Amino acid sequence: MPVNKYHILFLLLLTFGSCIEPFDPVIEEYQNVLVINGMITDQPGIHYVEISRSTPYNEPFYQPVGGCVVLVTDENGEMIPFLEREPGKYSADISGSFLAVGKAYRLQVFTPNGREYCSEYDTLLACPPIDSIYYEVENRETSDPEIFIPGIQFYIDMTGAASDSRNFVWKLEETWEYWAALHSQYIRRKGEEVTDFHSRDDLFKCWKTCPVMDIYTKTTRNLSVNALKRNSLNFVSNETDRLKVTYSLLVKQQALTRSSYVYWEKMKAQSGETGGLYENQPSSAIGNICNINDPDEEVLGIFYATQQQTKRIMVVNWRGENDLFEFKIPYLTCEWENATGTFQSGDDFPYYLKSAHWTGHGPPYLTADQICFDCRIRGGVNVKPDYW
Repeated sequence: MPVNKYHILFLLLLTFGSCIEPFDPVIEEYQNVLVINGMITDQPGIHYVEISRSTPYNEPFYQPVGGCVVLVTDENGEMIPFLEREPGKYSADISGSFLAVGKAYRLQVFTPNGREYCSEYDTLLACPPIDSIYYEVENRETSDPEIFIPGIQFYIDMTGAASDSRNFVWKLEETWEYWAALHSQYIRRKGEEVTDFHSRDDLFKCWKTCPVMDIYTKTTRNLSVNALKRNSLNFVSNETDRLKVTYSLLVKQQALTRSSYVYWEKMKAQSGETGGLYENQPSSAIGNICNINDPDEEVLGIFYATQQQTKRIMVVNWRGENDLFEFKIPYLTCEWENATGTFQSGDDFPYYLKSAHWTGHGPPYLTADQICFDCRIRGGVNVKPDYW
């Protein structure tokens, strides 16, 4: 009997009405494996090595490994010990005489269980300076072709000599200024009377600094010249308050050996989105460190040496003549309310207040949530950076 359109419709309804069971892909991952990450640059000062153990992909947490002996040795046998400053984090103040372009360095780690781990030697290669950092206002596409996300895209230009490294990774650090929603005239602390306090003077402006977690790599090996133009870095959208007042981006350009570059390329690929069914599954990259007595033991992380060049750019947007675009920020709900009832029922001191009297001074008072007055509650500090 021929299948008519009603049979087809019935089958489609059965298909789309069926229960959908979630698919949990089996992810091959390293659990409870030693993870060692360290780097030295040509800049004298504090250098770090971090040692931990990997945790399950679905239940990540930091599992430091303390009590290790950590040494960095150059090609001449000179040795620098690293001391444990906090669990799993080791540091050393290295002088400029130990650090030089062209020298090779390796890391040694002795764990409390008697195992010894050692990296390959990594050569500190010359890194060309950054020519310029700049940005352009752009609209980023979304899954909806009718909707775009405005923001600014940062770019970098770099020109190097033939003798410089041709492999690069960029580490980014962003700092932005933000303001509290309200400012007060008075304050009431626990066990005290109402006193004058102008939050605008101390708590209204804050600055927050965070590393940009994305990984940016590039090589010029296949180019006729050791140069990059309009190399893309991070994109900052109008969906946060980062660009609302003033934004600063610090770019750290690092020169890499071929093996270190391959490692960061793997990390870049693995840090991408994994939402698609057929995309690469998340995992951790094996670097240049091994157990010298058990080469088959899996060890994650890397130790590498690099010359580092830095440059900073500031984006100012608060004066009015440089408005970038309209912001779509989920603002805090900051509304004034009568403080009398709050004083009687609450214990959330201190209370920031303003006068509701017709003269603008004295009681009765209005108040709001602390986060509306104290910008530090949102994670920043109220101390302006030196470079601001």
